[in-house]
Amino acid sequence: MPKQYFFEAGTFPDLSYTELVSTFSAFGFPKENITRYGNNIFFVQNSKLTDLAITNIFKRLGGAIRVGEIIKDIDSFYTQSKKEGKLTFGISILGESKRDDSSFLKKLGNGIKKQLKEYRISSRFVLPIRENNALNAAQVIKNEILEKGFELLIIRNKGQEIYGRTIDIQDLEGFVSRDTQRPGSNLEMGTLPPKLARMMVNFTGLSSGTIWDPFCGSGTIPMEAAVLGFNFLASDVDPRAVKDTDSNIKWLSQEGYISDVLYQTFKFDILKPDVEVIKKLRHTDIDAIVCEPFMGPPQTKILSETRANELLNDVKGLYRKLFELIDLKIEKRGIKVVMIVPSYKTRNGWITFGIRDLVGKRWIIRNSEYSSGRDLKWSRKNSIITRNIFILERS
Repeated sequence: MPKQYFFEAGTFPDLSYTELVSTFSAFGFPKENITRYGNNIFFVQNSKLTDLAITNIFKRLGGAIRVGEIIKDIDSFYTQSKKEGKLTFGISILGESKRDDSSFLKKLGNGIKKQLKEYRISSRFVLPIRENNALNAAQVIKNEILEKGFELLIIRNKGQEIYGRTIDIQDLEGFVSRDTQRPGSNLEMGTLPPKLARMMVNFTGLSSGTIWDPFCGSGTIPMEAAVLGFNFLASDVDPRAVKDTDSNIKWLSQEGYISDVLYQTFKFDILKPDVEVIKKLRHTDIDAIVCEPFMGPPQTKILSETRANELLNDVKGLYRKLFELIDLKIEKRGIKVVMIVPSYKTRNGWITFGIRDLVGKRWIIRNSEYSSGRDLKWSRKNSIITRNIFILERS
């Protein structure tokens, strides 16, 4: 029997599922291999998958916290986990929680430690902080749990319990570094979270190729595309944005995040496109466009309907010109577009516009294919703006 693996989703499980389906598809694994277990756990099983293959896929993801393997024989698992020196292990509960979980985890940890001692294995264990049921990434990394031992997982759903072990955990430090330590940033214009940018790149369903971000800002999408090994084009109407993107890509190279990536940054106004740039774009192989347009400055108060509609009309204007450019001027067939349409919170409720307001019948909306009919939305708690994500393909 092939091994069964699992992924733990982050804050946005529906986006995580779409990213999993898209990424597995890019590497030739059908979405039928993926099943949902509760809200934020996804099981994956395929005879061609190995620990190395599953780890390589996991490292590409922005929306998964953990990847692991289901344990079928818990007793032999403990004895097979011996490593050089003192063994360090952690215990986490994923899924449903119970009132006495804290004391249960402590009791279980002591029981495992006693069992390991019977096999002359010296050990220490790490428990989740405070009332959390799962170790966070910092705990796993700081205590070198995966290097010096194991993280045992109890995965619950509808009263059922399954055991698993963690194979790898998200590189949280890398995402934070690329968000806060990059040299070029413009907080006044707002920034896209790197994890979301990574997910959007993966939503293309591509494993390689060239991606264009026509509204690159300080370059979050191109940065994450580059880390994944994509070549890219990055353009913006704002010269400062182009300069920041260029600085950030050079910083990625200096920090060892990327190598051998072909890219070009350039000033380009979608509303008044330069003829010479259009010619170059027409003769450039572009596999996908991944973008978030300027949606107005960061909002701190609920908007009036008038102001929200002004911002939406600006976004519509940018997108209409972009699709006109794709359809009529650079004439790209089969190209994919992953894009964000904002919703604004007003005094009378949320306001947005439909994707069909922008694209004709030759554009296929792939959301339902990848997301099982769920809306793809990203927003922070108490946010004034919700990001609605659409996956399109030109027939």
